[in-house]
Amino acid sequence: MKKVNLFLDDLRFPKMSHNENKGLGLKYSDTNTWVIVRDYFEFIDYVEKNFDNIGLISFDHDLACFKDNVEYTGKTAVDFLIDFCIDNDKKFPNWYVHTDNNSGRDNIIGRILNYINKVEGININNFRYFHKGIINNQIV
Repeated sequence: MKKVNLFLDDLRFPKMSHNENKGLGLKYSDTNTWVIVRDYFEFIDYVEKNFDNIGLISFDHDLACFKDNVEYTGKTAVDFLIDFCIDNDKKFPNWYVHTDNNSGRDNIIGRILNYINKVEGININNFRYFHKGIINNQIV
């Protein structure tokens, strides 16, 4: 079964974040190659039901998602995903952070790198500030 790409963003479509000028390039710009989830709760639902079919997750930070005066962001989604991986003995999937929020991007990337380094034992020494993800063990 072919793995799916999961795009977490409240407003944008993949071609807005992955195109010839930015992101992962034209190869990842076709909306038909992604499952789009618009908020934290859709993300949780999709991951819980389909984790083993996810090949790549592209994260936005600012999701405009609130419940009971709590904001749920892309970092909150990453925290859930890390806990899911630990609880279910799974490896963190391929990932990319496409958000335009610089501090949000740094928070998401820092959290993922810390997890994959400390828990999964992946060497992150070659990861630099301009990198935004890891796909098939390659830094992008």
